Amino acid sequence: ITSGDPELALMVGVDTQVYHGFVRCGAVGAITGVGNALPQQVLKLVALSRRAAAGDLVARRQALELDEALKVLSTFDEGPDLVLYYKYLMVLAGHPEYERHLNPDDRLSSTQRAHAYEQWNLFQNWWKTWSRSN
Repeated sequence: ITSGDPELALMVGVDTQVYHGFVRCGAVGAITGVGNALPQQVLKLVALSRRAAAGDLVARRQALELDEALKVLSTFDEGPDLVLYYKYLMVLAGHPEYERHLNPDDRLSSTQRAHAYEQWNLFQNWWKTWSRSN
């Protein structure tokens, strides 16, 4: 996309497209929402994606695995409730100050919270095992 002009730099702006952006489009950086709640994991994905873009076979496999594991949490950043999901993930990450909202009626529904909680725990359990072997 930007390969014809050295003055341009492509940034990946959607969490679900980090791998694709680096490997297939020549991205050089990422702007992330879920990465604020999962900084270590998203920085690992960016590093692996950079190595994959350079042809590293192992990094490519690992980046795809991590990208897939983050998929549901990353999609929370795509909808109209993205700030509410982001704040809830920050609470789950150990930052209770994110429970407060400017508008007290602004909150995820109980089913949205339950789904986010389940996906957070699923990812955290996966990460514990995967990160030890990668």
